[in-house]
Amino acid sequence: MTQFKFNFGSRIRVNRSTPKKNGHLLAGVLTLAGLFVYDYITLPAWNFRSPAFIFMLAFALFAFATIDQIFTLSINRISKTAYMLGTLLIAYVLVFGFLSSEFLNARKFREQIVIKEVKDFSSDFTTIALNRIPVVDKETAQQLGDKQIGTIQGLGSQYYVDPEYTLVSSYDQIFRVSPLQYREFFKWLQNRDDGIPGFIRVNVTNPTDVTLVSLTEGMRYAPSAFFSQDLQRHVRFKYRSKILSEYSFEIDDYGKPYWVISVIEPQINVFGGLNAVGAVIVDPVDGDTQYYDIDQLPNWVDRVQPTDIAWAQIDNWGYYINGFINTLFNQKDMLQTTEGYNYVSIEGQTHVFSGLTSVGSDRSIVGFALINLRSREATFYRIGGADEYSAMSSAEGQVQDLGYRSTFPILLNISSIPTYFVSLKDQEGLVKMYSFVAVSNYAAVGVGGSIADAQRDYMMRLKEVGMIVDDQETYKTLNLTVASVHTAIVDGSTIYYLTFDEDTRLFVVPLSVSLEVVFASEGDEVQLSFFDIDGNVIIVDEFDHLSVDY
Repeated sequence: MTQFKFNFGSRIRVNRSTPKKNGHLLAGVLTLAGLFVYDYITLPAWNFRSPAFIFMLAFALFAFATIDQIFTLSINRISKTAYMLGTLLIAYVLVFGFLSSEFLNARKFREQIVIKEVKDFSSDFTTIALNRIPVVDKETAQQLGDKQIGTIQGLGSQYYVDPEYTLVSSYDQIFRVSPLQYREFFKWLQNRDDGIPGFIRVNVTNPTDVTLVSLTEGMRYAPSAFFSQDLQRHVRFKYRSKILSEYSFEIDDYGKPYWVISVIEPQINVFGGLNAVGAVIVDPVDGDTQYYDIDQLPNWVDRVQPTDIAWAQIDNWGYYINGFINTLFNQKDMLQTTEGYNYVSIEGQTHVFSGLTSVGSDRSIVGFALINLRSREATFYRIGGADEYSAMSSAEGQVQDLGYRSTFPILLNISSIPTYFVSLKDQEGLVKMYSFVAVSNYAAVGVGGSIADAQRDYMMRLKEVGMIVDDQETYKTLNLTVASVHTAIVDGSTIYYLTFDEDTRLFVVPLSVSLEVVFASEGDEVQLSFFDIDGNVIIVDEFDHLSVDY
């Protein structure tokens, strides 16, 4: 009887230990399977400076501990250890997140970006020629691109145009470019071998120059593709530890498309102060990838710094001028960016700019911040005036009877005067007119059906309000010899077109300017006064035939 009890007890101990071992093993297998699926879908960076990765590990430990308890029907040492490790990982994120926060590192966050402060806007801000002013904004580019894809039968049913439209410089021109994307899974499944056939290219200085660029080989790697052709998954599996950020579609100087993916790293303690340190460039056709540090990037790359990170750094620079506590109470000397921003290409480099305003101010600015999205070079122009939305309202007020709506402004240097430039669009989103608005006095507004007309009207307004005088730089008076005269009837008015021996430009003289233009002929000496703007066509404001006195 005693032997029977011993054997029975021995059998019980064996039967209890075996299910536990099997439970641990099964819990581990299920957790690893779930971890694989979660990692494949979310694609976090395997980097302990990435909270997403740490939370994934903590979640896996909690899941393992819970499943283990279910299968073993016990709270054992292994499940307790898993709970403890998961809790430690969460605590690691919370503690070092706090140690990396603005509350403890306000000065470091403010000094993360170095900003050159400039008070002389006219000498530092590059003047953009009239034929280089972007008149097509992102919204207009989207409309033009959608119309372009609709002209090709069957293409719109398989693809749509990515709405992002990156601003790039190529062929010595400025374009907004955006690739086609698969509409959904089955469209990808049907076309995955051939890839995406092309991309939209819109010349931002000419709304009629819209092209669907067809590729000899399709782009197989894209954000809208699936499985191994998904762009993020393709890059992630090659660079497991890099923290990836913003994706931008760009073209090189030969028009070949690439994806540029920013790589960021925290620069303040463990998690704080994200900043771009390089980029992964992907050939969307064959999937070839290459990582470059910022100082080694190809010259054609325009955008590396993610816009949201760049503006967070500008806000930190303005916010933490007197530490963190100052942001809660006195708010002395604090600056913040205005609600919107825009892009401008200067000397082949893409910049983003926005107004800076004092905290609590209303519809006014103290200056502008301009950031190079490749090099992160930043400049603060200290200029008082109206904010962008005030300028938009002022421009719309000039054409309120037509109901045109303004695009978000672009900052320009017009005759050494900080100036907003906007396009005015009708209800269909088509650009109809253009407007220039002085930053320091939004009552000085010029509008016109062409950029040249709008600038001429703007110069007249500046002259009227005393912001410019008739100096040699902006307003010229020349004595010239007539080479040829031509006339045309425009909107019921006679217009004279004159060329001169001493100047290769075409001069336009409306009959309303002076009756003496009627007597102009080849070889006559005349005197002209006009605003000397960029371009080959000059509109004359004053005309005097030196041999006629009327």
